Amino acid sequence: MQSEMLSMCFGGLTPCHELVESVLDPSDGSEKRVLDLGSGSGIWYVEMAKKFPHAEVLGVDLVSPRLENPPRNCRFEVHDINDGLSKFYGTFDVVHARFIDSGLKDHHKFMLDAERCLKPGGVFVVICASHLLTEDDTPYPPFTQANPQGSWFQRIFFVMERGLKNQGNNMDISEGIFCEGLWNHKLLDRTSCRGAIFTPPIGLWASASDSHKNATIKKLGELWRNNLMTVNRHFEKGFLNAKRPAEEYPLYGPNIDEELLQDRHRSLMQVRALWGQSHGKNYKVSETFEGGASSSEGGFTLATIYSDQVQWGNRLSSYRANFTPEMKALINDSSFDVLKHHYEAEL
Repeated sequence: MQSEMLSMCFGGLTPCHELVESVLDPSDGSEKRVLDLGSGSGIWYVEMAKKFPHAEVLGVDLVSPRLENPPRNCRFEVHDINDGLSKFYGTFDVVHARFIDSGLKDHHKFMLDAERCLKPGGVFVVICASHLLTEDDTPYPPFTQANPQGSWFQRIFFVMERGLKNQGNNMDISEGIFCEGLWNHKLLDRTSCRGAIFTPPIGLWASASDSHKNATIKKLGELWRNNLMTVNRHFEKGFLNAKRPAEEYPLYGPNIDEELLQDRHRSLMQVRALWGQSHGKNYKVSETFEGGASSSEGGFTLATIYSDQVQWGNRLSSYRANFTPEMKALINDSSFDVLKHHYEAEL
């Protein structure tokens, strides 16, 4: 599900799929290799192996995924990314990392390590998710006792950030790295660097006048809603790490399900991507793609690509600057707004 909805957002398997296709073009006769860091289920690197049968695709993670009959040109290696990537240096045309920031011990070290894995002209792509947005591009209000109309899912997102902080993973560092982008990374050609924000709707509330785009937006909203309902079942460990009262946790599941199924909130998911090429070969490709770069439909922008570092940094930093005191308290204070059983959803 996750891979499908991201492919719909991106218009391909990566947010820069035209560039990736150019880099992996076999016509120059060189061996092509792809590295997927933090492979999870393995779906992405299997799909890449199918799309590029001439390339060798390697997945890396802590646990081997259970795959039935994977393509012969892909393989998996058990490895902890936090232990370093020196054995992969200089050997890959594409290095991809998606939704792994919560598992990193040193975000700066990881970025440098991943970029060192590239061949000359190779592409580094890193993707992360952040808090929910309103249609006005501001943080969506979380549920609190003072604001019962807020989002339960947004609330658990802030609580999970508290849990990560208690484990020594300060998401402010990850946020800072993403705000800076890749433009100043010495191993990359700054003219090739881009940042992109994808904001698909959550649920079926969004629409577009064009029938094809409307069907796509509705499908995207349905996929993201269903994905969040699945993710909702896996928050307990992070919640306990946040050191909040255990009796509060059972309230989240039914309330999150209820608000997602009833389309109670006109909220947007926020997926961010950075990419850039190492020095060497430079592949010129179009800036547009079917995923809807800089396109506005149905009252929201599905995707925006930034080539300017300042504009990108301003967009991301302004978002976090709009955190309310309640949002900051959910991240920083485990005793803030403790809930009792009477907030259970009326299903």
